Amino acid sequence: MERRTILKLFGASTVAMHGAAFSQAKYPSRRITMMVGSTPGSATDIAGRFAAQILQDKYNQSVVVENKAGAGGIVCMTVVAAAAPDGYTLQTGGLGHNVIPPVITTGLPIDFAKALMPIAQAAEFLNLLVVRADHPANSVPQLIEYLKSRSKARLYGSNGVGSSAHLTSELFGIKAGLKLEHVPYKAASEALIGTANGDLDLLFMNMPPTLPMIQTGRLKALAVTSSYRARQLPDVPTMQEQGMKDFDVTSWIGVYGPAGLPQSIVDQLSSTLVQGMDTPLYRDKFVKAGFEPKLRNAREFAEFNQSELKRWGDVAKHAQISIPFGKA
Repeated sequence: MERRTILKLFGASTVAMHGAAFSQAKYPSRRITMMVGSTPGSATDIAGRFAAQILQDKYNQSVVVENKAGAGGIVCMTVVAAAAPDGYTLQTGGLGHNVIPPVITTGLPIDFAKALMPIAQAAEFLNLLVVRADHPANSVPQLIEYLKSRSKARLYGSNGVGSSAHLTSELFGIKAGLKLEHVPYKAASEALIGTANGDLDLLFMNMPPTLPMIQTGRLKALAVTSSYRARQLPDVPTMQEQGMKDFDVTSWIGVYGPAGLPQSIVDQLSSTLVQGMDTPLYRDKFVKAGFEPKLRNAREFAEFNQSELKRWGDVAKHAQISIPFGKA
């Protein structure tokens, strides 16, 4: 997305925000919009719809999910950052949107770490290392051996430049001593289909959109990227179990709002979301969708978000991943 488009979005919304008087009515008294910076069916979208339903059930107000994909989540975050800080525009985001794009993109007109306020963390989820169903490798060491024996380009995919799939693959290449070539797709579903069709040699992808293709036999899972095995795939070993020392990567999802939200609304939303997600109904929903429930309230989530910005900023610097704003 071009710089002027995001600046226009931010500027127009900011003028509207400052031109309106905030209602003192009891919150919430009207429809809430939950913004999602990725396509329908993505991990963020799935979690966002769960969060929206929890708020709708609690408040008996309509909560509409709006998908606004683009620029790795920056388009969506720009809209939310410029919205009135009244609790009626929220964002479901996480590592792949609120952390990685900001730390790898230079020249951003907005400091999203300050422009967006963490409200509650819902869950974390693993990345899976997958290959096509008939791939000759059945383990990480076999995959590394296979890739090293190839004279052709070693291709991996992702759901976009700067995504968690992109950085996880780069981390794998560094640890395995492999030079890999990146093939970015516009959506996770496209990267998964490309892998199943044999267009890619490997793919690291979030578990929620990947799990159905493993269960139907279209993809083969070689490893999970966390330090623990996934309850949904207990027979799939971790990267660490297969010799990849200190390889521990999990993505995570949470709800944000624009900076300046009154603390009373932050506390109310945080409590509602954490309590709702901690019920057996939603824990079961998250697990079945490929998530691991991981709840943090507003204070805990803000601290964690800050630590992740530093961690992945260091990885991006080491991998020399830097994208000028408007060029992705």
